[in-house]
Amino acid sequence: MQLKDLRWFCLAVDRGSLHAAADELAVTQPALSKAVRRLEAALGAQLLERMPRGVAPTGVGQLLYQRARALGNWVHDTEVLVQDLKTGQSGQLRVGVVPAMVESVLTPVLADFLSEGSGATFQTSVQLSGALLHELEGGALDFAIAAMHPDRSPPALSCLPLGTQRSSIVARKEHPLFRRRFTIKDLGNEQWVLPPANITLRGWVDSMFRRAGVAATPGFVYTDATPAVFAQLVRRTSLLTVMADDSLRAAGSAGLAALGEPAPTWALKIGLFWRRNAYFSSLMERFRDRVHLAFAER
Repeated sequence: MQLKDLRWFCLAVDRGSLHAAADELAVTQPALSKAVRRLEAALGAQLLERMPRGVAPTGVGQLLYQRARALGNWVHDTEVLVQDLKTGQSGQLRVGVVPAMVESVLTPVLADFLSEGSGATFQTSVQLSGALLHELEGGALDFAIAAMHPDRSPPALSCLPLGTQRSSIVARKEHPLFRRRFTIKDLGNEQWVLPPANITLRGWVDSMFRRAGVAATPGFVYTDATPAVFAQLVRRTSLLTVMADDSLRAAGSAGLAALGEPAPTWALKIGLFWRRNAYFSSLMERFRDRVHLAFAER
């Protein structure tokens, strides 16, 4: 079995689609299918089965996926270890970060590494917390700056608590709600930019309206990304949204402001995550310490 074939197979399982995995790998779908067939021939068992939408691993395929992920992590950690022993400084870190932490935390950390000329390089992924932790568990990332949920924290991950991030209901500064008294039910008469239902920010908004007796959350735009990507739309219209304070302070959110009472504010704990069994290089130690400091100074 070839490591490349195993890596391609794992990506096909992750994406649930040969077509999507091939596109991400920049290879043809027949080339990816051939790699899967080589693995099936080596093991004498079917690894993927066709589904109405894409593919899913068979029982043997799921076992291979788990072992291949562990092997991939071991290979990556070994490469990092060797590089660390050779230089003690250089290397690449694969870092995932929630959008609100890019400008206020990750950017100053990367600027510090660049100014010192250490030779380190970085590959970044900007996504919501659930996707980041999934990629980290699978070995696609070395670190993730993401939301902490103690009741559903992945056991395979370690976490350094960084602190609290506050979020508020946001509108353009000229919105009529800034010029009059309003109630939570009044907010239900406005239209919103909302994240997915499984995201903490959305859960906060839904709960606020349920307690106020508003039957449904009044969405206009539903996005699978952070609502901050629609800051310009909110600034040009009367739409409301929920935004972290870090995003609200960013340059792209100029012209927006948080509504005062009775609009609530919410707090979410942010942490720096890494795989518990990963080799922790000196580069990782320096990155961890600088993220901790940058969050405190933001």
